[in-house]
Amino acid sequence: MLKKILKKLIKNRNEYKNRIYESVVKSKSAIVNVTNYYTTNNYLSKLCEIYGTDKGFVELQKDKPYNWEPHPYSVFYHTLFGHCRESIRLVFECGVGTNDINFESNMTSAGKPGASLKMWRDYFKNAEIFGADIDTKVLFQEDRIKTFEVNQLNEDSIKQMWKNIDKYNFDLIIDDGLHSHDASLNFFLHSYKKLKKGGLYIIEDVDYKYINKLENSLKKFNPEISMFDNKLSTAKNLTNNNLIIIRKE
Repeated sequence: MLKKILKKLIKNRNEYKNRIYESVVKSKSAIVNVTNYYTTNNYLSKLCEIYGTDKGFVELQKDKPYNWEPHPYSVFYHTLFGHCRESIRLVFECGVGTNDINFESNMTSAGKPGASLKMWRDYFKNAEIFGADIDTKVLFQEDRIKTFEVNQLNEDSIKQMWKNIDKYNFDLIIDDGLHSHDASLNFFLHSYKKLKKGGLYIIEDVDYKYINKLENSLKKFNPEISMFDNKLSTAKNLTNNNLIIIRKE
């Protein structure tokens, strides 16, 4: 299903090479022009605006609780999960969304911790949602959501987090945490085994400066890259509008 969607959404790579970085576009990459194929007016995008996560939007110009343009991931995710969202049972996301500016990759002081987790909870109405963050101040529990402490750069911390969660066979694991090569690789290597066969592992906001390195580090897991070309965007240097997606065979 994933490969069919990527194939359907692929855009002319040569145009993109001329505009961005030639070295990034490889044989398993897909240039996804979401606004050419799908409307942003879908249920998941609406939840993004309700809770204040930057994973998507309905109206780009609408005021957001952060000071950058949102990603169009929700359009892509809705094409992946819209038909099966009632069957999803276990979802994990690294990165609760700290609003403490002293932490790297924070959502600014105006950010809304837990926004993405609440979005997933409402979208996957039969799923348990788990999250983790290095900032213990933003950890919380509410209906079908539990969060835990983790340091992505610390192997023991990741192992302890999974021990505390005590769940296996996740349908979906998302890394929206520290956003660096070392953090993403370390977390993947100690979390991939928690994914069920056929499940998806998605690393969000992968910057051009390390996307090739991370792809090579994950080569044996057959990673696929989706680069989002959002024609509604006014940003000229949105260099982290990219996903690395791995399906567990």
